[in-house]
Amino acid sequence: MSGEAGCIVCSRARAVVAIVPIARGYALKIYECSCCHSTLQLVTRVTKAALIKQQADTLPRVEKQLHPPVRRVEQVFAN
Repeated sequence: MSGEAGCIVCSRARAVVAIVPIARGYALKIYECSCCHSTLQLVTRVTKAALIKQQADTLPRVEKQLHPPVRRVEQVFAN
């Protein structure tokens, strides 16, 4: 999988929210739709190196989604 899974509810791409190791060589990937916030949980087989890389790539993306740019809010209130 390329890091995204389609949402069944609204047909939009889901983003990886969390990757949790559950057993040796396996991880639980939690995907969430940015539109309707429905979740999908998949157990996938991963190597330890791939798991570390995916967690490092996912954290900045999730933080970016949680903290929208402040400039937009300031511009709306300025008008």
